[in-house]
Amino acid sequence: MAYWGRWLAGTALAVGLGSGTALAGGFQRGVADTDTLYENGEFVTRLGFTYVSPERGFTSVNGVAGDFGDYTGTYRIPSVALKYGGDMGACVGNYTESFAAEGDYSGLPGGAQPAPIGGGSRVRNLEFQSNEVSATCRVSYSTNGMRFSLLGGIYGEDFAFQGESLATRNIATTLPVALQGALTRANAQLLLPVSVSVDTSDDVSVGYRIGAAFEISEYALRAQVLYRSEVQHDGIAGTGNVASTGSAFVRVADGREVSVPTALGALGIAAPPALLGALPAPGTVLASGLPAFQNTATSPQSLYVNAQMGIAEGTLLLASFRWTDWSTNRAVVTTTAGASSVSPYYWNDGYTASIGIGRAFNERVSGSVSIGYDSGVSTGAETTYTDLYTLSGGLSLKDSWAELRVGGLIGYWTDGSQSISRGAIYNGTVGDDWVYAASASLKLTF
Repeated sequence: MAYWGRWLAGTALAVGLGSGTALAGGFQRGVADTDTLYENGEFVTRLGFTYVSPERGFTSVNGVAGDFGDYTGTYRIPSVALKYGGDMGACVGNYTESFAAEGDYSGLPGGAQPAPIGGGSRVRNLEFQSNEVSATCRVSYSTNGMRFSLLGGIYGEDFAFQGESLATRNIATTLPVALQGALTRANAQLLLPVSVSVDTSDDVSVGYRIGAAFEISEYALRAQVLYRSEVQHDGIAGTGNVASTGSAFVRVADGREVSVPTALGALGIAAPPALLGALPAPGTVLASGLPAFQNTATSPQSLYVNAQMGIAEGTLLLASFRWTDWSTNRAVVTTTAGASSVSPYYWNDGYTASIGIGRAFNERVSGSVSIGYDSGVSTGAETTYTDLYTLSGGLSLKDSWAELRVGGLIGYWTDGSQSISRGAIYNGTVGDDWVYAASASLKLTF
């Protein structure tokens, strides 16, 4: 029994190495390392790093099948924890990247997502990230070999977004009046392909954590429940730029797109060389520093429950469950110079569960293996986050004052589809895909 007690603190985290919450559906990345609150030692620091490679790509777009490459990008999650305290109370300061997403749609037909019904901009790439700095404390009461703890703390989270969309701009008003009239009579438009890039951010928003824990060290038993509040970023603003991405062209009444000289020739007008030379060349910056805004971004509330219990000498059973209020994520609306683009989500709430076994091979080496399931949050407005099944393992190497943990994960994403009838901008399907992850952390005890 004493062997269990020495192994109790921190063992649960070793089982989750590589899986963690980096694959807990939606935009979830890292969470504060509050497990450090239970570590032995007055002063403990842990530095961690996780690498995730989600391989998700469309198998068809608007009914056209093909291999369009992966639009999901690999990502890295840093984690820093500094704990101070003892048996009856402790506090930990944390840093991690809490929420983020990245999408690169340049491999789709036309180099971007299809245009929504009625036209408009087409998302080429986007990326956002939120960093969290937090402080969480534990106050405990012990009696008859049991310890009861209350947990609470606050966190601050920022928000930053970068994105690029492709569109066309009608530049007929830059032509002489006679040419404008000729195009109007022919029901034709002079269009310029452009990219619209935005860079927005919001100040730090503050939220809180609250929870409780129960432990019996003799049986290596610990059960914890921890709630993280929702925070809203409602002041997202920045700047946008517009640049030409190609040569101007004329779209005629039947939808055909022809060069400017060809169109003017069809209208019986000789193209003046000065006019052609005045048209913007590819790469020309047309406007910069334009005001850009976004609608409110919500970091959802969540409830995390985890437990561990000794089932044999040196062996632990571990389990965890997380609920995340992803249904608050409806759509992202980005507005630049009065023109808006919409990225719909309309997610369900997310549920993630795992169960595993941890085993101490000796005083210095322990290992673990676990299986997990994430319910997926996609409803058909987009189709990235379908059901996910995971298998992960970890290894811990301990010394009297240091511990190195390494882990890995492989995940299986089920196929899915999105459709205009369910709120999507375009129809699309994804196949069965894979996710890979690896992580490492170093703990120092003083």
